[in-house]
Parts: sequence; C-alpha cells; structure tokens
Amino acid sequence: MFKIINLSTYNFDLERFDHNRQKIKKFLKNNRMDGIELLYPIGWKEDILSKDMIKGVHLKYYPTWLNFWKSDQEGLLRQFKRMDLIEKYYGGTKREVMVNHYKKEIDMINKIGAEYAVFHVAHVEVEHTYNYNFTYSDIEVIDAAAELLNEVFRSLDTNVTLLFENMWWPGFHMLDKNMAYRLLEKVDYKNKGFMLDTAHLMNTNLDLKDEKEGVEYIIDTINKLGELKNLIKGIHLNCSLSGEYVKEQIQKHNSKNFHLGPISDEVFMHIFNIDHHKPFTDSIVKKLIDTISPEYLVYELITNSLIDLEKYIEIQDQAVFG
Repeated sequence: MFKIINLSTYNFDLERFDHNRQKIKKFLKNNRMDGIELLYPIGWKEDILSKDMIKGVHLKYYPTWLNFWKSDQEGLLRQFKRMDLIEKYYGGTKREVMVNHYKKEIDMINKIGAEYAVFHVAHVEVEHTYNYNFTYSDIEVIDAAAELLNEVFRSLDTNVTLLFENMWWPGFHMLDKNMAYRLLEKVDYKNKGFMLDTAHLMNTNLDLKDEKEGVEYIIDTINKLGELKNLIKGIHLNCSLSGEYVKEQIQKHNSKNFHLGPISDEVFMHIFNIDHHKPFTDSIVKKLIDTISPEYLVYELITNSLIDLEKYIEIQDQAVFG
C-alpha cells in the first residue's frame, strides 16, 4: 500500500515549497509519504515535481457541466447570467473544449508515467448545493459522463488505470450497486475501478454524529457493493461530519430565490463547510482500511499552511497506524 498526499501544480500549493523540488522531497520523506496524487497535470514541471514523486493524477472536475455538455444555452444562462462567464468557467463555448482538456491531461499523465487517474462522476448546480433539489438523476449523470469519457479515450493510446470517485451529488455515490454496474458497463475503457472518498460518502448521510458512526456507515455501504468492492483501488482518506450544517442550509434555502453564480467565493466556502477535508482522529478507521486493503491510501487534506498540513498528517497517522 502506497501512502500518498494530494498536491496541485497551482501556485498556492507550490509556493509553500518555494517551487523547490528538494523541499517537496524532504516534506514527503519527513511525513513518510510514498508520493503525490497530482491535480492539474497540465501545469506540471519536472524540475519541480520529478516523475518518481507522482503516483496518480486527479483529473479536472467541472461541478456544473451537463447543461454545457448538452448545449443547453438557456440552462447555462439561467445559472451564469452572462456568456463571458460561461466561457471563463469552461474555457470555451463548445463541448469539445472539455474533451480536449481531458485528452491533454491524459497525454500529460502518459508523459509523467502516473499509475492512475481519478475522475468525478457527478453534476450539481450551485442552487442545489444549498437546497438539494437536484435537476438530474443518477442515470442521466452517469450516462452523460460515460459519453464524455468515451469521446476522451476513443483515440488515446493509454493504459492508465481510470478510477471513478464517488461524490454526494447525483451521479456515482456508491449507494446503489446497479448504478456502479451501469457506470462500468457504459464507459468503454478496460482498465478501470473506483476511488473511495470517505468524506464524500459520509456526506451522503446527514445524520452521522461521529467518526465511529461514519466508518461503520462507509463499511456497510461498500459491503453492499458485493464483488464490486474489489474494484476499490484507492481511498481518499479524510473526514467530514457536516450533516447539521447541510440540514440548516436546506431549510434556509428551500423556498428562497437564489442569486449566487457558480464562480463565487461564498459558494467555495459553502462547499468547504460541507466537505471538510479533515483528518480522522479515531483508530476505528483502521477497520475500514483493513476491509478494503487499498493499493493507494491518499491523505486528501486541505489546510492554510504546511505547518497545519503536517499536524493533520500526524493526527491521521496516529489514527491509521497507532
């Protein structure tokens, strides 16, 4: 099992290390990390992140994308209000920009030699992150994601392991074995499996009160997947207990006119209030790891500083390894 940490090529991550390869290597060694799961591989520079550091790559996630994919301009304008904001969010106005972006990411993965790529199968509109009155069904999201991925991989020469990550929005959330089978069958690519995000699965149950309840809920859910449980190749290990906050937001926004657009600091903070990316503190998490025996154990933690990140790692190490 490889223990790795999430890191991006964005400046706010790399400036913590002064964009210095040796400082990153020292950080990995000091925290007993075997490597990195990299976000935004298109920005990769080998003089900062050597190939041997990078085990996997997290592909770009467009939280709100089905209207764009379906060329539903009316639906897009309802959310974004202006065409220039739509173009800014997606990097263009035609759905081919999404396909081309993912192809570029996969090409970079091949160049780096990363072992796996993570892809979110989910869609949500900003208003619905508050009131949970979703527009699309799991089937609609899964089928559209498969259509997108089939276009991406159709002409690519790659054997990277494609791992579908569960979310708590409509799409793939690991709660329905039939939907998991549907996703696997619809995506026309052989080398595929799942990446379990523990916090995302906890976010599907608004009644969880503590980590023990959370871990038991995760284990019960993945056991219901039956033989598909064996396709869970990695774990994004982080904790989120945000049920009370979500319930408050649903009640507050259920009948309220909504004005926030997808590009908003307030929306970003709202999502972080749901998805905490905090470390597990209870040793019961060992039971989960033993149940799955993942190839990749990813500490997907978010902090404001390296000092805080190392504290988070130490806390989760204590829970996982004792």
